[in-house]
Amino acid sequence: MNKRKNEEIAYEKIKRAIMLKRLVAGQRVTEDWVSNELEMSRTPIRASFTKLENEGLIELVPHRGAFVCSPSDKELEDVFNLRIVLESYAAELAVHQMTSEHFQQMDRLLDEEVKAYEDKDYEEFLRINALIHAYPAQVAGNRFLLQEIQRLNQWSDCYLILRDNFYTTPMDEVLSVPEHLEVVKALKKRDVAASKKAIEAHMLSTLTDLAERTSIFN
Repeated sequence: MNKRKNEEIAYEKIKRAIMLKRLVAGQRVTEDWVSNELEMSRTPIRASFTKLENEGLIELVPHRGAFVCSPSDKELEDVFNLRIVLESYAAELAVHQMTSEHFQQMDRLLDEEVKAYEDKDYEEFLRINALIHAYPAQVAGNRFLLQEIQRLNQWSDCYLILRDNFYTTPMDEVLSVPEHLEVVKALKKRDVAASKKAIEAHMLSTLTDLAERTSIFN
C-alpha cells in the first residue's frame, strides 16, 4: 500500500471517529492508537494529523501531541457572522440570475437533505449542506466569493461535527430543513431583502444551537 493511500486511510479513520463521537472535543489522539488500529507506520499518520489540523478538527500541541479541537464560542460567532455577510451578498448577486432550472436544483438539494437526515447519514448531510449554502455564489459566477464561502463552510463543518446532535435529533425538531426552505422560497420570489433575512435567521439559529452545546453530552 503506497504512502499517499495510507495517509488517506488514517485521515478518514480519525475523521470518522470524530464524526461518530468516538473521539470527543479535547481528547488526545495518539499516533500509537492509530498505528495499532490500522497496522501502519507513524509517517502517514503524522501527515493525516496535519491535514486534520488544517481542517480545524484537531490541534497539534508541541511536545504534547494531537488533540480533538474544542472551538470557542468566539470562534463560532466570528465564522458565522462572516458567513452571513458573504452568503447574503451571494444571494443578492444571484437572485435575478436564477432560472427555473436553478430553483429545481435547489429543490432537489432540499429533498436530498431530508433523506440524509432520515438515513442518519452525516457525511451526506454535510455534503448537501455545503452545496446548498454555496449554490447562490455558484449561480452568481463569482469564483472568489464561491471559494471563500466553500472555505468557511469547511470550517463550519468541523464545528458541526464536534457539537451538532445530528444522530439524536428527531426529524420534527431539525431546524436546518425548514430554514433552508425559507431561503429558497425568498430566492424564488426574487426578494433580496427576504433572502438576506432568511439567511441571517438560519445562520444565527445554527450559531445559537451550537453555542449552547459545550459538550456532546449536553
